[in-house]
Amino acid sequence: MPLYIEPNAGPAPILQVIQSARHEISAGVYYLSDRPILNAMKAAHARGVDVRIIIEGRPYGMKPWQVRKEERAIAATGATLHLAPYRFESRGNHYAFQHSKYICNGHECEIGTANFDWSAFHKNREYLYVTQNTQVVDAANAVFNADWRNQHAPAVAHRVLVLSPGTSAAQIIGVIDQPGPVDIESEELGPYAPTLDAIAAKGARARVILPASINANGKRDVAFLRSHGVQVRLMPKSPLYMHAKMIVGGSEAFVGSENFSQTSMEANREMGLLLGGRDIEDLQAQFDRDWNRAN
Repeated sequence: MPLYIEPNAGPAPILQVIQSARHEISAGVYYLSDRPILNAMKAAHARGVDVRIIIEGRPYGMKPWQVRKEERAIAATGATLHLAPYRFESRGNHYAFQHSKYICNGHECEIGTANFDWSAFHKNREYLYVTQNTQVVDAANAVFNADWRNQHAPAVAHRVLVLSPGTSAAQIIGVIDQPGPVDIESEELGPYAPTLDAIAAKGARARVILPASINANGKRDVAFLRSHGVQVRLMPKSPLYMHAKMIVGGSEAFVGSENFSQTSMEANREMGLLLGGRDIEDLQAQFDRDWNRAN
């Protein structure tokens, strides 16, 4: 099954990608500290796999010493580490981030919503998608190689992936705009007028789950959506934290690293996928369970 739901699956989907690697592993992640993943990368390096990792050098809320600790743990695996290219770090007066969460080998990729840390696999609602689709694998690896060389991602990657900076906003709004009801799970809602307006236009046909810990901006956005009839529920931080970024409707779904914020859509490095078929059923069933447990 290519779609995995956390915290049920644990790190196994990511370990699978690492353990099946024959020549190379490429990971573009916001944060990497999970011990089983680090151990698997160390074992891969020991058997001759070229392991390359890009992480965010200034994760929000983390101290420099914490990032240095993360860097040391990665270096101990034998992997080659790059911090996110500068062009993703500074845009005008605000910072953007290497916020994607993906890992690929030569024939398989995992792309999803989970940072590679303990909480993602034990405490959070997350979605991970593992695929051997050659178009997706080639596109994700092309993005990684472009970032590794501080180049722009190729145009083909924007046609295959939901990719920021660039085309993700239009793709995500397209999923929201599909006919019929849509259900949304996200850690952050905005502020970002294009996505907020698209959700508001759905009215009562949209249901949204956010974590109860949203900030003042998030509360204003919730009030805006509710004023248009959108149904919004907040999930307590414990025992399960809503970290996922997911949209599901009758014909199309989205899973990826993108929050519904301007920084995420327009400045960060983000990566996601458009899904259909059986994945829609699985995502819808999980949303319904989460909806019933949210306030």
